[in-house]
Amino acid sequence: MKRREFLGGCALGLTLATGSSVASRTAQGAEDQAEPTIDAERLSETAYRHFIPGKRTCCEAILMAGCEVLGIRSNLVPDIALGLAGGVGLQGDTCGVLTSSALVLSLAVAAKETEYSKKKMRTVEAVGRVCRAFRKQFGHTDCRSLCGIDLTTTEGRKKLTEGVKARTCAQCVQAGAKLLATELEGI
Repeated sequence: MKRREFLGGCALGLTLATGSSVASRTAQGAEDQAEPTIDAERLSETAYRHFIPGKRTCCEAILMAGCEVLGIRSNLVPDIALGLAGGVGLQGDTCGVLTSSALVLSLAVAAKETEYSKKKMRTVEAVGRVCRAFRKQFGHTDCRSLCGIDLTTTEGRKKLTEGVKARTCAQCVQAGAKLLATELEGI
């Protein structure tokens, strides 16, 4: 399969998943109904369940939990987040909680806003608020500083599996999911 065909399939899959969610809300007269509230505790618990017992990465866990809340079902979730693990390809850069929160927020805004300039502005503002709140809570947004390990090394990956994931990363996943829920509530 060529790269272009694959990417086209990804876009189509997410469009169909998002569109079906939007279509079902519209068919139910969603404009006249109040949107359901997003339970931050439940989103946090769902993300944690995907993360630790489900043996997923932080970015997969957040994307899966966020898409569940949005009603998005696609075989591409959680796979599209795999490369974001460990601060994008294990490089220790931006935490996967934040990169996947950005994906979820992008999908949420896209489901409600059609005009590109408004969609872009609403999305980057929402993502920025989550990043600032996360930084305020944890002091950093990069995986390397948050975990205190170098995931490009065998030793760093071993430390991750021996306790850093269950202690440090799990806190980031749960708190990040709550921040995401708060932001989704406003979209």
